[in-house]
Amino acid sequence: MKVIVTTPSFGKFHDDIKATLNKKGIELTYLIPYSRNRMIKEIGNADVLIVGLEQIDREIINCSNSLKLIAKHGVGTDNIDLKAAGEKGIIVANTPGTNNDAVADLAFGLMLSAARSIVAANNKVKDGEWPRFDGHSVWGKTLGIIGLGAIGKGVARRANGFSMEVLGYDITDKSPDEEALNINRVSFHELLSRSDYISLHVPLNKHTKGMIGKEQLKRMKETSILINTARGGLIDEEELYKALTNSSIQSCALDVFETEPVKDKKLLSLDSLTVTPHMAAYTVEAGYLTSQMIISNLYNLLEGNELKNIVNKSNNVSV
Repeated sequence: MKVIVTTPSFGKFHDDIKATLNKKGIELTYLIPYSRNRMIKEIGNADVLIVGLEQIDREIINCSNSLKLIAKHGVGTDNIDLKAAGEKGIIVANTPGTNNDAVADLAFGLMLSAARSIVAANNKVKDGEWPRFDGHSVWGKTLGIIGLGAIGKGVARRANGFSMEVLGYDITDKSPDEEALNINRVSFHELLSRSDYISLHVPLNKHTKGMIGKEQLKRMKETSILINTARGGLIDEEELYKALTNSSIQSCALDVFETEPVKDKKLLSLDSLTVTPHMAAYTVEAGYLTSQMIISNLYNLLEGNELKNIVNKSNNVSV
């Protein structure tokens, strides 16, 4: 079974992953660094594609002749054309739950960093300066969480340790554990206007793209801090730049961007912006669990067993 791997994260924390899978009859072909042209050439006789953030569109999918599974090394599948895969009978599966704690950790870490100017302070001291930074408290403040899935709830759990009031917004029905986590469901507009900190934890789709734009930024407090560890397209970056330069909001911390790597040097130039390189899911523990879940699905496919965590059941795929 030929498996194309485009993400260096797959098997990174497993001992000799290539030899281990070879013994099972699984041949790994690495496309790292990723090349679209090479992908189009290699995918023709591939059985499985393991991807990270690379765009797997209709053209690439239609070049495949024997592809049975596209495995996302992560959770979000907005970089994969699910409809095109379904039309060709290709299963798309992800790895839910493996990086929940990793992402929640970074979201809270970015909140603290932006509130206390930790990055700026670090840089100043290393440059030989000894400045004073008057930050903002996190303890006892109000946190608004947009998206109350496993990661959003994980952030709420961490916020409880800081005695924060937690406001939550989601389009899904309220779950029983929200009460235990002290999450107070409110409207989207109320969350924006009341929160000192706002953290985004929703998928990117046609409904959520640009959900934080000019009008939403206007509703936020001038002292509010916005955190995004979900997907870059959730925030209108041009409007974010205006809000930060006009001090409409206090600051922002981003792990994700509309275009990655980031090309908007104007946005990056702002002192009120803290950034990281889409690394929320990257911990040793999360990396191991994510790869292990994919390996289990490879074995299921090889042995004719039911595949797990299929995300395109409604896209004409036969499972």
